[in-house]
Amino acid sequence: MEQTLGVTPGSVTAFALINDQPPQVRFVLDAALLAHDLVNFHPLKNDATTTITSADLLRFAKATGHEPEIVDFSQL
Repeated sequence: MEQTLGVTPGSVTAFALINDQPPQVRFVLDAALLAHDLVNFHPLKNDATTTITSADLLRFAKATGHEPEIVDFSQL
């Protein structure tokens, strides 16, 4: 985690995708998460939380070179 995402164990966050260059990480999201307008993540450290719209989260992931995979885990 530290080498690829630049975060320590316990601090994994969607925002760490910015450190995964060139992209190696597969970014999988639960469809239920995207049903919410606002979602919360750690800003690279687990001592704080920040809010982003789910649409902006998808835009952020794509901007970092990661195509989000949306999975409906309730159907598995």
